[in-house]
Amino acid sequence: MSFDHKKISVNKLIAELKNYRLIKEAQVNHIIKNRATLPNDTDISQQWQYVNNGSNGGVVDADLDADEAWDITTGGVTTEGDTIVVCVIDDGIDLNHSDWGNNIWTNHGEISGNGLDDDGNGYIDDDRGWNTDNNSNDISGGGWGAGHGSPVSGIVGAKGNNGNGVSGVNWDVKIMMVVGGGNEAEAIAAYSYPLTMRKLYEQSGGTKGAYVVSTNASWGVDYGQASSAPLWCAMYDSLGKYGILSAGATANINLNIDVNGDLPTSCPSDFLISVTNMNRSDVKVTGAGYGATTIDIGAFGEDAYTIEKGGSYDGFGGTSGASPHVAGAIALMHSVPCAQFAQLAKSNPSLGAMLIKEYLLSGVDSNSSLTGITTSEGRLNLNKALLEIQNRCGTFDCIEPMLLKADTLKATQAWLSWQAGAMASSYEIDMREQGASSWITQTTSTNNIQLTGLSACLSYEIRVRAACSLGVYSLYSDTLTLITSGCCDVPTNLNVNNITTSTAFVSWDSIYTSGTTYNVSYEVDNSGNWLTLGNITNTFVTITDLDSCQKHNVKLQASCSSTLTAFCKPIAFDTEGCEACKNEAYCESKALDSSDEWIKSVVFNTINNVSDNDNGYGDHTNHNTALYLGQTY
Repeated sequence: MSFDHKKISVNKLIAELKNYRLIKEAQVNHIIKNRATLPNDTDISQQWQYVNNGSNGGVVDADLDADEAWDITTGGVTTEGDTIVVCVIDDGIDLNHSDWGNNIWTNHGEISGNGLDDDGNGYIDDDRGWNTDNNSNDISGGGWGAGHGSPVSGIVGAKGNNGNGVSGVNWDVKIMMVVGGGNEAEAIAAYSYPLTMRKLYEQSGGTKGAYVVSTNASWGVDYGQASSAPLWCAMYDSLGKYGILSAGATANINLNIDVNGDLPTSCPSDFLISVTNMNRSDVKVTGAGYGATTIDIGAFGEDAYTIEKGGSYDGFGGTSGASPHVAGAIALMHSVPCAQFAQLAKSNPSLGAMLIKEYLLSGVDSNSSLTGITTSEGRLNLNKALLEIQNRCGTFDCIEPMLLKADTLKATQAWLSWQAGAMASSYEIDMREQGASSWITQTTSTNNIQLTGLSACLSYEIRVRAACSLGVYSLYSDTLTLITSGCCDVPTNLNVNNITTSTAFVSWDSIYTSGTTYNVSYEVDNSGNWLTLGNITNTFVTITDLDSCQKHNVKLQASCSSTLTAFCKPIAFDTEGCEACKNEAYCESKALDSSDEWIKSVVFNTINNVSDNDNGYGDHTNHNTALYLGQTY
């Protein structure tokens, strides 16, 4: 079909066409041309992460599609004229390297060396950034060294197309270096600097401060728990309020972060993007963290070629190399030539940041090595991330709902919620059984709704669009697949509580299938002699007549009409009645190795044994002491 572009923009027309229920998809008829925008940097061919030709064990086209992304933009400024800044929090930057060009940020509101806080931001002489390690303006790192921060910064923004060395994700960008992160207090202090500068930028109308859009932290605490770091995790929400997304490198250990924790990548903020490590074969590196709910995306880190301290170049690595590709991508997305988006990101910074994150994660390349272990199940693609914005340009006056989530209340009901757009007055919710041809539509004025009348154990497709003023509708959200409960599945969440010398209370979650009963089996200390309590209609039972001071195992299965499920994995418990020392609760070691903690001494009665950090276990069975009944030790 054809249209008059003087009367309606192409993006607006596509949005309107997609609102018709009989039209499944609409797009422009692209004119194909040869393209490959690459900078003239002398070592660009070694930067396989941008264009992978399959050499050195790589896989052809397993790359960021950077050449196609750079057809759209190479970074630098927004269409509103705001100079884009990325804050790298690390050990410093090699200021003497020849490949920065003019990409190191300068605080034009500060007069260097006059001993005054010229811009009133609370920092004296912060002409190029700040050092929270010694509260100075020494961003070269001082005693920290800059050996880590220089390659990280190079990935974000080594000067591109200057005929020298390498290019960053952004050919043009401003890198704000903040030295810090040695401990949690310093991490919070380090994040406070870019937050202060973005606030100042907004308050001064851009005459002071900096238009910071992302931060990068290629460091953290292995096994760190978000619950024990509320101040640290809250910083990401504070940054996000002012439009700053933060990229965090997860642990360089093959570790499930959902279960074992990591800081900062287990922090629950919507404004944090947690990144794991990929190699040139497009596979997650074994020694890199993962998590279906905590880790968002994979990016190339292992052997990523970039700037090295001392004026040279080399392969970098680890999740430390993966994360700055994401921080740089955020900056590049802000430079997409779409004035409507740039205006939205500036007028509503937190919404703009949320959209950037949504589009970056939606624009990944699906990757089997990340399936089921990251939220996006994909690897960063620069070009697709930029197209997520470019293809929506003209539709940002009515933004589609984001982050659809559905929680099953019971087999026939579910609670649906989503991130609301700023312009929506109401929402249309479309739902259908998976594979059906027609949708059933409901409306609501809030960003959540209770879905009722569902069938048990059935898959549904759900999508939502916003209704804005004057009959304007947004695009539809991504389609969410919901599987209702009520299938005859193995029961979950088996728990044992209220244990006495002879009884234990066992509970579990219902599978919501009509007529279901449950069988609970238990044994003493792996004896293999299982006893069963059958035909239980509740989701709990008390086991009686247990032996005191014994280890027991318990397992559970469901019976749905004539169908028996498998047993769930047994769990163990100990009945009461043992002497105090056996029932005593001991703290659990959270250390990875003896560099974190070790037993320095054991003192008990006549035993007084002192040990060193020998990075292992010792045989101390030769130590003994006499204990007497009725005595206290």
